[in-house]
Amino acid sequence: MEQPERVIKIRKDELVEIKGLYEAVMTFAAHGMFYRSGRIVGDRIVKAAGPDLERVRDALIREGWAMDVDFDGDVVSVSGSIEASNSDTPSCHILRGILAKVFEERTGKDVYCHERKCSSKGDDKCLFVIDTEVL
Repeated sequence: MEQPERVIKIRKDELVEIKGLYEAVMTFAAHGMFYRSGRIVGDRIVKAAGPDLERVRDALIREGWAMDVDFDGDVVSVSGSIEASNSDTPSCHILRGILAKVFEERTGKDVYCHERKCSSKGDDKCLFVIDTEVL
């Protein structure tokens, strides 16, 4: 007998604290782990929403990853990232991974997602740039 899908909720403050714990133990290696975790989440989102960016946007908002998302070519602007906290460096690594997976599915190419601005650092929004020239 197939088990029903189970979903858990993690509060923003819990997610930020969990990420802080991993970063304290693993330092910058944790960022890569969060990025790769985001790619796993992104795979599920793309399977459910398809490659249509409006449907992806709606899924990201509905699931609580962001308050708003704007896609403009290879630049993605995000307001209200669930990962944003008080930091001196960009902190939305899971969201970077989600966006990378979305764009890989759309383009059929390997991509990397860079976070150029982050509300964690005091920027008004998080700004992600998709790079198709992955080294």
